[in-house]
Amino acid sequence: MKTEYLALSFLKGIGIRTANAVIEFFGSANAFFNASVQDCLEAGLKPSFCSNLEKLRSAASRRAEKEMQLIRQEGISIVCQEDADYPTALRCCSDAPLVLYYRGDIGVNGKQGLAVVGTRRASSYGKEQTRQAVEGLRGQDIFTVSGLALGIDTQAHQSSLDYGIPTYAVLAHGLEKVYPEENKDLAQAIIDQGGAIISEMPLHTQIRAGLFPRRNRIIAGMAQATLVAEASMKGGAMHTAYAADSYQRSVFAVPGRNKDYYYEGCNYLIKTGRARLFQNAQDIRREMGLGDMAGLAASNKAGTSGHQPRTGQAGSQPDLVQSAILELLKSESPASIDYLLQHSGSGLPDLLSCLLRLELAGLIHACPGSCYELSG
Repeated sequence: MKTEYLALSFLKGIGIRTANAVIEFFGSANAFFNASVQDCLEAGLKPSFCSNLEKLRSAASRRAEKEMQLIRQEGISIVCQEDADYPTALRCCSDAPLVLYYRGDIGVNGKQGLAVVGTRRASSYGKEQTRQAVEGLRGQDIFTVSGLALGIDTQAHQSSLDYGIPTYAVLAHGLEKVYPEENKDLAQAIIDQGGAIISEMPLHTQIRAGLFPRRNRIIAGMAQATLVAEASMKGGAMHTAYAADSYQRSVFAVPGRNKDYYYEGCNYLIKTGRARLFQNAQDIRREMGLGDMAGLAASNKAGTSGHQPRTGQAGSQPDLVQSAILELLKSESPASIDYLLQHSGSGLPDLLSCLLRLELAGLIHACPGSCYELSG
């Protein structure tokens, strides 16, 4: 199964959105590789592509086999979209990677995620805001995700380790190395403390500027909310914020002084309504349904972990759209997103959000072809 997904990712003439559409049409990568030319034409693939279909599929399959050998030699793991441990929140994105390479434990499902991003030239203020934001999430069933870059990313990962929160670093190159070199020890600590380093790039992919925006969409896609702690208008953190906004995820930004170059991006996000103003961790806790800081402080004082039940967990009351989805799945299971969209009375952003919450709660699970069915 993984080899077919790798092969599809290597197929020339198909981008990531088209590849995801192919999987939705055929139900799996394996089904696509066994499909006829006529089937591929009916799936909407271009005639010029289909006329060379067998040659292209054979070349992609050979490359995938070689890649699998390299993966085994390097001791790296991969997960594809059909796997249960593929990040649920990321799978909902139309440009989700077909496969992810990783070292460590990629088990993020069942937890909420916060992406924390910002400039490499972080100020002491930006680092402190990052630390306080992460500290405010301690004791919760949550993880953080960032890009392992110097500055804000490093502070986010290190603070997560300090407060016992699993953290995940998404890289823009092959996982046989770690960039930047200064963070090799940090990357190993992330793995040792239950997180992972992750990439969608094949092994031995060299670092190129154009790969960082692709990396940034994964950071945004893995999380339910994104915090931009410090960013200029041209920083890569802005790409992450725009991606999170396009996925209908919550975005927060730390405000800065007027004409402060490394806060121009944050201020712009707030000014244009793309991000909510971040004052303290309570803002994120409310958005994620984690309870208030007073409750956390009281429970810590009493010697407990401060854990509060999350919105959307099993046992909480689903809203009207979630109830409609569950009723539909009782009669039609598995059901496609198109079917649920047609019969739930919900718009696509709300539907995807509710599906994600129900899956995180363990009430439903995803099937091949962007379909869903009741768990158990």
